[in-house]
Amino acid sequence: MSIPQWFAGQVMTADAANARHPKLVQQENDQIVTSSITPVNSEIVFTPEPNATYMYWLWVSYSATVNNGLRWQWLAAGATFCSFTQTISNPGAGTTVNSPQSVNFRRPGNTTGRLAGGSDSTSPPGGFHSAYDQGTFTTDGTISSVAMQFAQAVSHANQTILRGGNQTRMIYTRIG
Repeated sequence: MSIPQWFAGQVMTADAANARHPKLVQQENDQIVTSSITPVNSEIVFTPEPNATYMYWLWVSYSATVNNGLRWQWLAAGATFCSFTQTISNPGAGTTVNSPQSVNFRRPGNTTGRLAGGSDSTSPPGGFHSAYDQGTFTTDGTISSVAMQFAQAVSHANQTILRGGNQTRMIYTRIG
């Protein structure tokens, strides 16, 4: 990874300066899936510059029951992700959103789904959970969109809800 350096007397362009500003993408609306492990696109969609390296931070807000949980992944034809995630495990019946639960710290592969458990025993689930995904990604020479996709971790008639209203959001910034 090369970090750009500017030297005395060098003219820096606005494009070079603006490329380093953090960018925010957020989920505006709740999205609901039921009885499906087939990923669907969220509203977290953006097009990074080609041949670049980025740092990112994704904060996921969701609701799910003990029967289904949440799974998310990146649809990124021109990007390779290096992710570090933190989620709750699926605790099983008899827990609530405030019950102590096991936490998973994972380093999933580029195409591996990220799993998060739920705690509600009824649907629609009312408890809000959070999951975290952060790391870096590198783009190739193509200009292509990146989308966060999500589905149920286990197919079930209960709802899995990706929360909007600026609760699920991503910040990314170019570092190379």
